[in-house]
Amino acid sequence: MKNLISLFLALLAGCCGASALPEGEWAVINASCVFMRGEASYTSENVSQSRMGTPVQVLERSGYWVRVRTPEPYEGWVNELTLSPMPEGYGSLPRYIYVAEYGHVYAEPSFRAARLCDLRMSDILRAGRFPVADGKDGSWTEVQLWDGRTGWVPAAEVADFGRWMADAAYRAAIRSDSAAGCYVDLQKTPKTQVAPASDVGLPAFSAKNASSPGPSGEVVSTARLFLGAPYMWGGMSAGLFDCSGLVGFCCFMAGIQLPRDASQQIKCGEPVEFEQMQAGDLVFFGEKRVSHVALCTGPGRIIHSSQIVRENSLIAGEPDYYGRNILGIRRIIGHLPEKDLVKNSPLYFSR
Repeated sequence: MKNLISLFLALLAGCCGASALPEGEWAVINASCVFMRGEASYTSENVSQSRMGTPVQVLERSGYWVRVRTPEPYEGWVNELTLSPMPEGYGSLPRYIYVAEYGHVYAEPSFRAARLCDLRMSDILRAGRFPVADGKDGSWTEVQLWDGRTGWVPAAEVADFGRWMADAAYRAAIRSDSAAGCYVDLQKTPKTQVAPASDVGLPAFSAKNASSPGPSGEVVSTARLFLGAPYMWGGMSAGLFDCSGLVGFCCFMAGIQLPRDASQQIKCGEPVEFEQMQAGDLVFFGEKRVSHVALCTGPGRIIHSSQIVRENSLIAGEPDYYGRNILGIRRIIGHLPEKDLVKNSPLYFSR
């Protein structure tokens, strides 16, 4: 048994993606985002962040501090009040992913109700008993926080988590419907539309105009939502990014689980030449070691978190030229093992 557990832990610590769920104590992040610190102290460095609904393995406790390991995998100390015990069957529970940029959970289906907590894009919530209810401010969905409290969010701001991670067309349609401020009622739309998200009655969506730009376009369009956001060391939640945090966040929203740091991300995917780069590729900078990573938005252009989230050219002479030394370019879209897709992660989904 000890040898088996050691094998699982070794797999979990691999370069790209998560693997089999090891034994031990598990918890779920129960705040919109939490700062992970290098030591059990508020004065310690922020080494990373983790987001609501993320399953984490509990490694150690010190007072009200808890050292956890995230799916990337990454380790750090968080406050115990930001954690809730992992519910039985977490990987098979009906869940939502929050797809708006920012928002709140309300005590009642109304913007005038008391706020229970804030939300950021990519947060994961349990589905409540009432998938859709009409309120004074439109359609609402009941959700359950990981500490057991129930509340309400606008229906257009959430999507079926399992389907989001598995279906690019679903993501494209939800983004379109969410931007319009509502979901499309399946019963009032043509038969060509896609079936409801799941048998628990999660909001349906329209397949009309649901052509997807694919993961390459998704990661770029997600990054552009946050243009102008300030750089923050250790940040990897909506609007709070360091360079590898921005890349990892955008890939997660396209169903891809990358390692946390740029020095790990450069080991993923396949190398490509500068002349071959295309949207969705990762561009790494530095001298003898990786010190920065960016997302390619098209031939010779990048978006990255450097002082702020911004777009630049890699072509000398362009007015927005970014002239740091390129260490390598990696193509991850379509060039990662299946285990690095969130839909295949045993940390998020039961098999």
